[in-house]
Amino acid sequence: MAVPLFVLLTTLLAACGSTSAATSNATSNTSTTAKACLTVTTGTIQSISNSSLSVTNFQGNTVQATYTSQTTIMRQATLTSTDLKTGMLVSVTVIQNTDGTYSARAISVRNSLTNQGGINRGSALCNGQRRRGTGTFGGPGFGSGTPGAGGAQNRQIISGTVGQINGSSLTVTDTSGNDFTVALTTTTRISTQQIVTGSDLRVGEAVMITGSANSQGVIDANSVSILQSLQNRPTKPSSTPTTGA
Repeated sequence: MAVPLFVLLTTLLAACGSTSAATSNATSNTSTTAKACLTVTTGTIQSISNSSLSVTNFQGNTVQATYTSQTTIMRQATLTSTDLKTGMLVSVTVIQNTDGTYSARAISVRNSLTNQGGINRGSALCNGQRRRGTGTFGGPGFGSGTPGAGGAQNRQIISGTVGQINGSSLTVTDTSGNDFTVALTTTTRISTQQIVTGSDLRVGEAVMITGSANSQGVIDANSVSILQSLQNRPTKPSSTPTTGA
């Protein structure tokens, strides 16, 4: 049976309307995703104005960022072992000594600012950037109270609460209820985050900036974290002179 012309036209118009609606929804979803997408850059401050920063990142590129009174600006503050109290939330980087014992290389006292310098759960990273995690425990013996027993890892991180401090040793209870005791040494770095203002930013300081970037790549900073140093910064391999035969 032949399909009447007006029925065919009605069907085509309906299909076009559906396509337009689908395209509109897709555009709306893309726009929403773009707004939720966050950029993280770490580098050294090259210049500062009242509301903007110029930073040289790991790749040697210049990144511009703006900040306002709503931007959270924080600094890593150094603490001593006497500042550690039972019940504090901490992340402890431990290393294995040659005699098989474990020492605390760094202790970060966690507070409400801890996640503001990085990416919170559920946030999307832009341009394929990868989240920097704190590492996980693994290897035989985990749960026995010995970090990385079995030699699976030489350097690991314990996240939990301070159980007790006994002289030069620290006991941390992780979220599974395991107790880990590590030694505090003269080289153990203890730090936390403190709120500062834009006037505390200085040229030459290492910072991590989190925010959304516009089409020109300028970051509208949600947070600026002043770091104590740029750890694990890539370095160019030195050239080895060659000699003639």
